[in-house]
Amino acid sequence: MDKQKRSLLCAALMLTVVIAAACGAVKPAPPSMEVTAENQDPTGWCRVIDYGRFDPQRVDVFVGDFMSPTVPWYLFWTSTLETRTHELDNRIRSAPLTLADKIEVFKRLSPRRDPTFERKELRMERLVLSIAPTELALFKLALEYDGDYKDLEEYLFHDIDTIDYRNRILEHFRKAPRQNGVKVLSDVDDTLYANLLDSSRYPVKTVYPGVLEFYDALKHEPFAVKPTPVTLLSARPNPIAGDLEEASLRSLIRLTKGQLCPSALSGNVVSSVLGTLETVLRNKLDDPLHDYFANGNEQEIARVKFQNFVKFSEVYPEYRYVFVGDSGQADALTAQLMLSDRSAESTARVVTTFIHDITKPSPAFNLLPAEIIVKKTSANGRGVIVFRNYIEAAVIAHMHSETLGDLITAEELAKITHEALTQFQAIKFTADEPTVTRLRNEYRQDAEEAYKLLITGAQKSSADVSAIRTILDQGF
Repeated sequence: MDKQKRSLLCAALMLTVVIAAACGAVKPAPPSMEVTAENQDPTGWCRVIDYGRFDPQRVDVFVGDFMSPTVPWYLFWTSTLETRTHELDNRIRSAPLTLADKIEVFKRLSPRRDPTFERKELRMERLVLSIAPTELALFKLALEYDGDYKDLEEYLFHDIDTIDYRNRILEHFRKAPRQNGVKVLSDVDDTLYANLLDSSRYPVKTVYPGVLEFYDALKHEPFAVKPTPVTLLSARPNPIAGDLEEASLRSLIRLTKGQLCPSALSGNVVSSVLGTLETVLRNKLDDPLHDYFANGNEQEIARVKFQNFVKFSEVYPEYRYVFVGDSGQADALTAQLMLSDRSAESTARVVTTFIHDITKPSPAFNLLPAEIIVKKTSANGRGVIVFRNYIEAAVIAHMHSETLGDLITAEELAKITHEALTQFQAIKFTADEPTVTRLRNEYRQDAEEAYKLLITGAQKSSADVSAIRTILDQGF
């Protein structure tokens, strides 16, 4: 295929992908969406913690006062920034605002789709700086995981353009008390559910057995949170004022029946579209085009995801991180960067990474250095843990509890294994019998290993351990 034909094909496919995404983005969520009373929020689609309810009247009055000029118009050009900030700080101090009120005010200062200017940016900065360090974790949690596309990375790195304001907020975030928290960052397709490259084994949009329990075990927050907060680390673009991203978040909440409350770090149009094209072409087309598209944009996709991670880590300097991806598109390279790129301080706070080994791995996965791949017999669990299902992922992490700080406990391993076996049995497979048999054997082998670990360790008896043995003995 000559260069001109390849270029034309790329252009046509790119246009198709963008149009399809745009069409899907503007569809409203269906009324049958399952959202429980616990995670429903008036302004979003999920809520991981109850931080109280804001007072609408108090917030309305404050916003009106807060947005009014700090000095008479005829003195504006002679006023200093110090004078303006002093006046704004006095207004905040004199208002009886609760934390829930401040969260709502912050959202109103930078509403969806509206541009922010210096006046609003300064007010956003002063409001954040008024929050006590001990309340920052709750403030950030509430804004990050509320079901819409406006997360903290969006607020700080897209809405606030004045570098000094942004840096003062980030400096304030570093005052939050250190705690043993872990944030879960995840890819979506073929990591959370089968889609682009794994549809030959599982029905499309099948949530992988045990993945939700696995994510719930990985996350560690200073509060009891439900549903599980997870941040999607994607190279997908945010092209239609956030509509596409928001539709994806709502779709994922529906797909997981409200068990996940996701936020998303978006990429850019070029890397996302070209990356998706590469994946589709590698999976579907003949050898000449397969070879041409094999490795062209993985570096760019991985770099976009890594840069998003670095920004996210600046917002959450008090946390450590785990990343879960798959072997199909750039995630292996992203994991490698998160573990070893010395240009970012945050890489030292990455506990470990997980890569789901699917049927058609990418070139980047095949080029992973052997020394960073974590095996069951490795001396250290920090690296790239390659796994075939989420029971095996939990087994390997649990075997490295000493170096990973009990990332997966025995109790959590038992629950993940039990749920994964139960969920596997409920899948209505459409694949051929040899494929399903091979999958079933893999799950059984890994469940037997988990069971052996559980009965020889401190966790010798529990309802989950007994259920694992029963399922296996009944001919799984």
